[in-house]
This record gives sequence, C-alpha cells and structure tokens, in this order.
Amino acid sequence: MANLNDFPYFTPISAAHLQAFSAYFRNNPAEISEFAFAEMFAWRAVRNTSVAMLDGGICVLLEKNGKWCFYPPFGAADNVAAISKMARYLKDEKGDGYIYGLTEQEAVGAAAADGSLEYAEDTDNADYVYAASDLISLAGRKYDGKRNHLNRFMENYSHTFEPITPEILPQVKDFQEKWCQARSCADDLSLANEGRAVMEVLDNYGVLPVTGAALVVDGVVQAFSIASELNPEMAVVLFEKANPEFKGIYQAINNLFCSRMLSKYKWINREQDGGAEGLRRAKQSYYPVRMIRKFNLKLKKL
Repeated sequence: MANLNDFPYFTPISAAHLQAFSAYFRNNPAEISEFAFAEMFAWRAVRNTSVAMLDGGICVLLEKNGKWCFYPPFGAADNVAAISKMARYLKDEKGDGYIYGLTEQEAVGAAAADGSLEYAEDTDNADYVYAASDLISLAGRKYDGKRNHLNRFMENYSHTFEPITPEILPQVKDFQEKWCQARSCADDLSLANEGRAVMEVLDNYGVLPVTGAALVVDGVVQAFSIASELNPEMAVVLFEKANPEFKGIYQAINNLFCSRMLSKYKWINREQDGGAEGLRRAKQSYYPVRMIRKFNLKLKKL
C-alpha cells in the first residue's frame, strides 16, 4: 500500500494514510471506537502513533497509558502469524506491550494457535453502544430526567444549532481553548492530552472524515460535538464539549446532534469509560443497548 513502509519500519500516521485505512474498512466494517481513522489521527501526537505494512495488512503501533501496544493487524494474510510477530516485537524492542482491541474469538483463537500468548478482557475499555432512536426520542420513563433537562435548556436559552463550517470553526476552537482554561488543562495531563487531540481534529477538519456541529447561545458557541462513521450503521462520537453554566446543555447537544446529524445511523458508539466511575455513571444513564467487549493479547511471562 502507498505511503506505508514494511514492518518493522514505521512511519508516523498522517492524513496520507486515510485512503489505505478506508480501503480496508470498506470491506471489513469496524465497530470498535479506536479504529475510526479520525480517532487514530486525533491522538497521534499524544500516543506516538505510527504505521507499517505487515504480511499484507496495516500494522498500527501506539502508546496507551504509558504502555506500547498494537491494534490487531488490519488485513494481514495470516492474522495469528502477524499477531505473534507483533508480540515479539514489543518484547524485543519495547520491553513489554500488548495487542489491543481484539474480539473474544480473535483472542482465544490466537492464544490457542500460539501457546506463548495469553489473553484477558479489558473491561474498562468496552465501548458503550446506544440505539440512535433512543438518543433522539428519549422516550419512556427511564429518560424522564434527560427530557426535563433538555426541555429546560430549550425553554430558557436563545440558541441555534449549526453544523461546523469554515465560518464557525474559529469560534469552536476558541470555545475549546476557553473550556480547557476553565479546567486548568495545563495542570491535568489527561485533559491536556484530550485537548491536544480535539485541536488535531479541528485543525484538520476539512481533511478528516468527521461530522460536527455547535450549539450557539446568544451568538456564542457554548457546546460542540464531533463524530465519525465506523460503518454504514454506526457512528462514533469522538468529542462532546459544553459549558455547564447553561443548565441542560449537555442533554441538548447530545439530543440535537443525534437527531440532526446522525439520524441515518442505527447505532451510536460513545466510546469507553476508562474505569472512571463518574463517567461510567454518565454513560449508563443513557441506557446502552450493548457493550462492545475488547480483549488484549500479550506474551506469557517466563
């Protein structure tokens, strides 16, 4: 494939690699949030993401939470053989590491075929999947609280909902910077890294396969959301930011974005909670219809 070196010679991921990823996922639809190209691109600097060709497939190497890992080989002729090469590369070149984001079937099969590998479920990184119709209609008693917050916002604030265009993009960037300043992102590595990822997407908005919109209150951007397509039936929400001074604004940006920008999808992936209890409660409060389980593989310790 063009713009890709052969393993183990890696190249930092860039927009030039979009076509190669799109060609693969066109015939092999993804569900896992991290496999959206826009998500890989957004976090490229934070995670030192790089790519190479391995056995005819795309090999993605990155650093997550201080540990090196690979995503599963995308399109390798022999999946298990490619995974074995990845695992040994991590041991020899990085000292440790793992292959992230396999299905249970893939993980069990690889471990059975290569006895030096072991697998474990990564429960903190399971993706939350919602029915788009649920997030749009908010029907039923279980969504009473969400509807109340949404209605309060709609009634109390003069607002418009606007797709992100070149004209409004500078205002969205300005809001993101102010959002970070209000939370002292510079003093919080996690928030600083996320802010860097958000700006990567906003700075490359016309290049990346993303859809975004902003909520404008009294002429000023006070919330925005950005999503990307994982497959023809599922979109993933990459980022959602809002000014909490406006009561109900998070419910509003969620509902309006889904109803006006993502209604063609059957499912909405809102990523993982990372083990954070507060985020877990927030995601569960929208009643996911299922979780996308992920399994990791690594070499057994001698």
